[in-house]
Amino acid sequence: RNDFGKIHTLRSGDTITFTTVLGTMTYSVSSVTKVAVTDTSGLSATSDDQITLYTCVQDQPAYRWCVKAVAAS
Repeated sequence: RNDFGKIHTLRSGDTITFTTVLGTMTYSVSSVTKVAVTDTSGLSATSDDQITLYTCVQDQPAYRWCVKAVAAS
């Protein structure tokens, strides 16, 4: 599977659907950034309902794609 293969092409306002055994949630992308592999600031606590996704950058082992998205209303 290649679930995150083109994650860097997401844009603000695109939707992400996340499904678990507890149900399905829809999120609206708020940012897509390339960050250092050591940057975990996207995991800091927030007051809103959001998700943060990290994945590798092809051929750039020092970086990760970081996508933040907030729960759609």
